Amino acid sequence: MVRSMVAGVAGLKAHQSKLDVIGNNIANVNTWGFKSYSYNFKDAMYTNSINSTGGSIIAGAAGGHNASQVGYGSTVSSISNVYTTGAPSPSSRTMDCMIDGTGFFLVGNMVNGSFTNVEGSGLFLSRVGIFSVDNNGYLVDDMGSYVYGYAVQEGTGIPEKPATAAEYTIVDETVEIGTEIPNSKPPARVITIGGVSVRTTQTDFKDQIQDWLTAVSGKKGFNADKTTGDPTATEFDFSEYNIALNRYQDPKTDPENPTTPIPGTVDFTITKKTTGPETTPSWKGSTLPTNNQTNPGNDREAGTAAVYPDTLSTIRIPIDPDTGQRYDIQSWRIDEDGSIMGTDNQNRAIPIGQLALCTVENPNGLEKASGYYYTIGANAGETEAIKPNGGPAGIIKSGWLEMANVDLANEFSNMITTQRGFQANSKIITVTDEMLQELVNMKR
Repeated sequence: MVRSMVAGVAGLKAHQSKLDVIGNNIANVNTWGFKSYSYNFKDAMYTNSINSTGGSIIAGAAGGHNASQVGYGSTVSSISNVYTTGAPSPSSRTMDCMIDGTGFFLVGNMVNGSFTNVEGSGLFLSRVGIFSVDNNGYLVDDMGSYVYGYAVQEGTGIPEKPATAAEYTIVDETVEIGTEIPNSKPPARVITIGGVSVRTTQTDFKDQIQDWLTAVSGKKGFNADKTTGDPTATEFDFSEYNIALNRYQDPKTDPENPTTPIPGTVDFTITKKTTGPETTPSWKGSTLPTNNQTNPGNDREAGTAAVYPDTLSTIRIPIDPDTGQRYDIQSWRIDEDGSIMGTDNQNRAIPIGQLALCTVENPNGLEKASGYYYTIGANAGETEAIKPNGGPAGIIKSGWLEMANVDLANEFSNMITTQRGFQANSKIITVTDEMLQELVNMKR
């Protein structure tokens, strides 16, 4: 009778443990990348009431008989992960991604340099791809761990440099306004900027500057005589340039010397109409004014394709070889092969790196760590990192996150059978107690 009570208690403990597993599965039904657990029973130890014996064929001997065993209930056999891929859930973030396959992301604290041995790296495995970039330009997940993969090899992945036109910004150039030209109808003056003089009939300072811009923009002509406004022998030619006004400052009187006028100034930009470098910029046939800022332009330079080495490392925004600074990435894209592309502030496609996927020989040998991380257990078997290629490890789906693979209908049915099993085991204890009570009452 006592053995039946021991078996009942063992059954209660086993069913309570299964209910713990079911409760954990249901609690994580909305946890990204969660893999449900299955609880498996096994019967507990046995004692032999009658040992087995072998038969004998000697005359007068008896045949053999089987052992008679009494069990002591049930206990846990194993608690296993179910590593099926969860359903995809759409995300509004392009840097959120999921693995459509059996692989794992490789994440963890900083490992200096590059490496190939995943098992000895001390890093974690993860199925959750909620990625972003930290203040140092590294790719990290939402738990602050670095994401590992294949960085762009130095000297590759440089975007195309488009051809640009030469551009010259003239700053604080003095504007000379002549006196009214005698006998001019309508009244006219001569405005001179940077040694180029043109006739204007305007009286407002800004309008006079606009007259100058209109006269020289895209035209070929002659300087105006500063006294008469008539053309002089000095020729100017801006037909190959566009000229734009940036800023102007009206002329004024010096407050310390009212009799001394301060001439107005103007800033404007001269841009060549064709792209390519200009090594000898000219201004009406001679050098530009000294107060200018020069951008000589350049020819188109073809980019270089990104090359990803086979060694693992952190993924970081590369450095622009032209500026010595990291590219200013404005938007992101992750392709199916794990390639991470960014678009910089010049609308150029910049390769950032390629995600790694880890394959595990025995996924049930992984052990849960904090959050949604796994550590590589002693029984996990061979673990290696590969580039996503559409094989069993899977591909990357950007803009999606993996939902938990918990089957609520199955969990609730398991809950019912577990509850009934718990009740049945508790009944064994109750009945055993009643039998012991009857035995005690016999003595009375």
